[in-house]
Amino acid sequence: MLGFLKKMLGGEKSEKPVISDPPTEYSGFSIAPCPKQEAGGWSTEAMITKEVDGELKTHHFVRADKTGDREGAVVLTLNKCRMTIDQMGDGIFH
Repeated sequence: MLGFLKKMLGGEKSEKPVISDPPTEYSGFSIAPCPKQEAGGWSTEAMITKEVDGELKTHHFVRADKTGDREGAVVLTLNKCRMTIDQMGDGIFH
């Protein structure tokens, strides 16, 4: 439990996501799902990128939702990323 709290409070770096799916383009953003198998299922995780004012911006998107299989995690991740992009736009990088 202590390790979990350290990660939550920023005291321990989380591992770098492994992008294994091709990126999907959406509203000028690139979404690269990178789910990983964890206790309780597959994570909802992606790297969202976009070029803003000539600079490539990146956001590591992570949600607490889990799914039972990898394919479901990719679908859920893409849907949640699209919804977040619709709501936040470029604000996702701030």
